[in-house]
Parts: sequence; C-alpha cells; structure tokens
Amino acid sequence: MGKYLYKLTILLFGILLIQSCTESKYPGYGLSDNGVYYQFIEKSDDTTVVRKTDYVTIKMSYGLEDTLLFDSEYLDAELKFPIIKSMFDGDLYEALELMSKGDSMNFVIVADSFYLKTVNLLKVPEFVKPGEPMYYNIRLVNVETNREYKQALQVEHDKDHKKEISNLLSYIRENRIETAPRPSGLYFIEEVKGTGLLPDTGDICIVSIQVSELGGIQLFSNFNSDPLDIEFGKPFDTQGFMEGIGLMRKGGKARMIVPSIIGVGNFGMQGVDGYTTLTYEVELHDIKQNK
Repeated sequence: MGKYLYKLTILLFGILLIQSCTESKYPGYGLSDNGVYYQFIEKSDDTTVVRKTDYVTIKMSYGLEDTLLFDSEYLDAELKFPIIKSMFDGDLYEALELMSKGDSMNFVIVADSFYLKTVNLLKVPEFVKPGEPMYYNIRLVNVETNREYKQALQVEHDKDHKKEISNLLSYIRENRIETAPRPSGLYFIEEVKGTGLLPDTGDICIVSIQVSELGGIQLFSNFNSDPLDIEFGKPFDTQGFMEGIGLMRKGGKARMIVPSIIGVGNFGMQGVDGYTTLTYEVELHDIKQNK
C-alpha cells in the first residue's frame, strides 16, 4: 500500500508540473506560488530545506540567452551567503527557498529586475533588451542554520587565532626580541630615540612607513617617496600603529609588531586576511603641532 501511495504521489507531482509548465511563459519552466519560474534538473533525497536567515553554499552561473555573465567556478572561494528577504517576486532568494540540499535547478527572471533591484543600477545596461530573460543554473551544496554557521565560523576563528599566536611567538624567538608587549599587545621597539614632545591629538605627524605581514610580505612602503602627513588621533590604518606613533618623538625611528587584536581584526582589512600580525618600520620626520 505504501509503495502504491508513493507512486501515486510521484504521478500527481508530474501532472502538476506539466500543468504549471504549460501555463508558464517560459517553455519547460513551472511557476511556483512565490513567483519563481523554475525547472529542476536533479532532486536529492535530502530533506534539509532553505529558510530565511539560513546560510547557503551554492554553485551558480547566470547569463542572457547567448551570454554568460557569471560563473562561480571561477571564484577563489566558495559562494556562501545568508538568505534574506526577497528583493522582488521570483528572485534568487525565493528560488533557493524551493530547494533542498543537493538539488540542482534552473530558473529564469527578467533581466531588468536583476539590474534595477538586485544590483541597484539606475538603468539597465545597453546590451540588455527590455524584458529580456536571464537564466540561472544553481546547485545547492550546503545549508546551515544561522546558529550552525556562527558556530562553524567561531571554530575557524579559534583555529586561525591559535595559528597567529604560534607564528608570533616563533617570530619573537627567532628574532630574539626581548621587548615585552604593551597591555594592548603592541610590541614597540625603539631604534632611534627622537627629541621634543610626543604627538597630541590633532597634531600632524610626518612619517615614512613600511608595512609587512609577519611572514615578510611587504604591503606598503613610502621610504623611497614623499613622507605621509597623518593627523594623530584620527583613524588611520590600525589601532596598533596609531598607539605606536603616540610613543615617538621628532626624528625617532621604531619597529612595531601589531597583532590582529589591535590591527586587522578577525575579518581582515584592505586585502589582508583576518588574524594576520603586521610589522611596521616607522620614521617620524616631524610633528606639526595643532595650534
């Protein structure tokens, strides 16, 4: 009896799909209750469905009928993002809510909606015809609840933080650095003692800087060009760098080691990965006091 009901259910599903496809303005695509023109390529046995606030990992490509505009296969990292409120009927988020983990599907929208409502352009690009369809191909690789995502992220952060500390301690030993870190975690190693007053809030510090990752990859240097004018106390680069500048006087030179906790943080900044310790070579040429 159970096998009979299962076959009957599949048959009814097929009939409904055929009916919805015949009513669709896109041949071969059904129309869902939430306005998605869809076509399933593969249905998995997984029952993990997508809900608002979930994080999804997908493989996706989309484009016009004769032009591929995007393919996640060319990304360096996996495509992962949260499910948010839809931007228009039948958009990507509503399409994903039709899927279960492991499913593959195609769906179609009007390209105008994508550019005006998803990308927030003021007008549709000239190469797009008014009302032209845009075709998506999606494979739903994984689904995580918001809580599961945050727990997994915390595990990764803990691992990266431990690695950063291990690398920092190795660097300190190998370079025989005897200077103790300040309460913030900053290592400030004075190489040439300057003269005069320390900088005060609003003063302009004229500096040459070289910034590198702890492993030696240079990120920036202006030692062979004009010095920079930096207003002391105003956000610039990292918290650790500004703290170090506050310990210098005119003519001074120093080396700073800035852990991520007072530097690039957990998530990184300006193309530098999170949990990366930075080193600075700094020369403070002059201080223009704020009158």
